Amino acid sequence: MTQPSRNQYLESKILTASQLQLHLMLLDGAIRFGRQALAIWSEKADFADVDLLLAKMSDVVDELTHSSAAGKESFSKQFEEQYAFIYRELIFSRFNEDVEKLKSCLDLLAYQQETWKMVCEKLEADKATQAVKPGLPHMRPQLGTPIQGISIEA
Repeated sequence: MTQPSRNQYLESKILTASQLQLHLMLLDGAIRFGRQALAIWSEKADFADVDLLLAKMSDVVDELTHSSAAGKESFSKQFEEQYAFIYRELIFSRFNEDVEKLKSCLDLLAYQQETWKMVCEKLEADKATQAVKPGLPHMRPQLGTPIQGISIEA
């Protein structure tokens, strides 16, 4: 896939995604940057390359923190605190060049990613079962109740 068509695909995917899917995309991006940083770090390459990827990962985790803070649900505060913790650990990892902290952050993000995948799958399954409700021709499709017939007999 060429770069312009790949960018168009990603833009289309983002514009048509639900809030849950966008959250999952952010998690995917943070994990991808973290794994790339870990791979470069393990090769004992220049830390500047690692730092660039960790900065991108930090930006994504920061966005996850702020988007969770904007939620009105009771669990939003818990997510905000979890992402803020991951962000602090990630910053510590960057400044102290601590690979173990990065691994811990990746583990926590992978757990969040799996949770969000399950939520997305569950909601999609629920939506699919609500959309398709089989009915007989003499049933009201919306209610699933019999339609009153008209009799021509007296």
